[in-house]
Amino acid sequence: MAKFFKILLTAVIVLLLVAVVGGYIFINTFDFNKYKGYVTELASKELGRKLAINGDASVGISLVPTIVLEDVELANASWASAPQMVKVEKLEVRFSLLPLLKKQIEIDNINLVKPQIYLETAKNGEQNWVFKVPAENEKERAAAVAEVMSKHPQESKEINSAGVVLAGLVAKSVTIEDGLVVYDDKGSKTEVKINSVALSLPGMDEKINLSFDVLLNSQQIKGSAIAGSLNNFLNSPASYPLNLAVKAYGVDVSLDGVLSNMLNNLSYNFKTNVYNPAGNFGAPETTLIAQVSGDLKKVLADISSLNVVNNLVTGKVSADVASGVPYINADLKSSKFDLTVFNQNSNMAWNMPELVASVQASALVPDIRIPFAVLKQVNADVKLSIGTLIIDKGMQADNVKMAASLKNGMLNVNPLQLGFGGGEADASLQANAAAQSMVLKLTGKNLQLQKIHQEFQISGANDFGISSGGNLDLDINLKGSGATLRQLVNNLSGQAIVIVNKSVIQTGKLNFLTGNFVSQLLDVLGIKRNASKKIDLNCAVVRSDIGSGKAVFPKGIAVSAKQMMIVSDGSINLANDKIDFSIKPNITDVNVVQAIASFIKVKGTLENPKIAIDDKTAAKAIIGVAATGGTAYLGSQLLEVDSSPCYTALKGTAYQDRFPAPSGVVATTRNVYQDAEKQIGSGIKDLKNTAKDIIGIFKK
Repeated sequence: MAKFFKILLTAVIVLLLVAVVGGYIFINTFDFNKYKGYVTELASKELGRKLAINGDASVGISLVPTIVLEDVELANASWASAPQMVKVEKLEVRFSLLPLLKKQIEIDNINLVKPQIYLETAKNGEQNWVFKVPAENEKERAAAVAEVMSKHPQESKEINSAGVVLAGLVAKSVTIEDGLVVYDDKGSKTEVKINSVALSLPGMDEKINLSFDVLLNSQQIKGSAIAGSLNNFLNSPASYPLNLAVKAYGVDVSLDGVLSNMLNNLSYNFKTNVYNPAGNFGAPETTLIAQVSGDLKKVLADISSLNVVNNLVTGKVSADVASGVPYINADLKSSKFDLTVFNQNSNMAWNMPELVASVQASALVPDIRIPFAVLKQVNADVKLSIGTLIIDKGMQADNVKMAASLKNGMLNVNPLQLGFGGGEADASLQANAAAQSMVLKLTGKNLQLQKIHQEFQISGANDFGISSGGNLDLDINLKGSGATLRQLVNNLSGQAIVIVNKSVIQTGKLNFLTGNFVSQLLDVLGIKRNASKKIDLNCAVVRSDIGSGKAVFPKGIAVSAKQMMIVSDGSINLANDKIDFSIKPNITDVNVVQAIASFIKVKGTLENPKIAIDDKTAAKAIIGVAATGGTAYLGSQLLEVDSSPCYTALKGTAYQDRFPAPSGVVATTRNVYQDAEKQIGSGIKDLKNTAKDIIGIFKK
């Protein structure tokens, strides 16, 4: 038995030696340089472009025979910017050794070292990778090819014989190292640097495997693919399987499905999974699972799950890219969408608007360009439906429905409807890219403060909240134009009105405004208290007229209640956040000292407001107290205050008849008093310095 294995081993070694020697003789006696001139000249005539092999065509001999071609170039189209379309520093072709004994060639690997490919589309749409020979030149080309073959009769005969040997040629693998592809699309360049590409084709009936690692405009793209066999591709192109996994720009994408009609009108149908980690592109964590189908002109995505930080969205999105401007149609739904889960690390993080949450406005309006140009790049129709939209921990909207249309640079969002605060809110938005303008309208009816935010609900004896009433209406109508955000704000015009109807308010601790400007103001006015106290509100109004970059409140902030009257007059500079407000309260159940201290002047910025006593108003009060002991002052205070501040705030608007105007003896007496007060204003100036000294005591 040992002798048998010895003989068998000897036979195997001999066969290997014969194969190596035979392969060596077959390849070594084949002078590739002999055919360089013939091959390059013939290819140049066929392609209409010059093909050059500037380096040697050599054979590397080892257990793996290898042909090496160096410095290969293919000329570019005459109109193209680069002189060569293809440049390859080295082309290596490695053969399987044993088939050479039968004069059959099987390629193990083709390796391209430092290939450079320059693709270009001219302004007239011509493409440099299309090798076209005009019909009238077909005869000339055929004659030129025949001439080349007649000049090299022996090479032509041998090459044709070799063609029989090369029939059925299949490369088992193809690798590319350190390559470059540049695509110039009418002056816009895209660059792909190839770190490595490996293509494996084990056989005609085996699946094709591909892996790649490239840089697209300096962004790494890595992935792998498993595709159907070559026979599948050649014989059944109507259903060609493909599984692709790619990581690009930080996003993981996987496709599993089929390609169809690849040689005619390519179409596809894939189960698609896309994952974007939190913070990538400044976006929250997002996962998309969808069935994507279509062709090179249209695509349809049937979304079974779009998960944005555990907010689930379903629906359908289609895109038509056949025309110059793509058209997108989307119909999306979500039963619940929670904005509070977006964390601070995301650019999409949502917080209560700062003006509401802490009365700390944003910094100076930046002079950044508004991306109106984006509106011209796509046309779209979008529908969105959300069952419950959680805006803040204590605020939500229900039955949100939005329809948006974008056509030729005109965006129209109408309607945008939502159930909010127990009532209905309706909004619309128009944006015109050509005019660089926007129009916003927002109305709300029968809203209730205690349903808008849970902090207005009373849960304890010392809570601030609405005991009854709380009905609120709002009407906002704004328009503006400008190429930048600052220009838009400076050109903004319109009006914003908020009206609170008859209500009973329980004063107390207001948790979500603790420690900010509003909290300070309520303390100064004596409204915010830990002990329970009722305010019988007749009405409250905020009315702002907006124009030339300012929001002006012409006696536009008014509170009318049984226990107090408050009127505020002032403005906000929308460009630089500067504020200037005077607040004149008439609080009926406080002493004179607190009444004087409650004359408020607010300046500074929304980001950093400064609260101080209104010197002029307090000076008049001090003079009145000093002269009369307080009685005359309190009487004048009643006469000076507006008995119908809500009417005054709404005067000149569509809502001016919502509340009654001042009438009767009180109104007449107050008008006479105020006219007289203006006449003696100069006398007050003489006592101002003394008053300031007294005011200093209150400030301390």
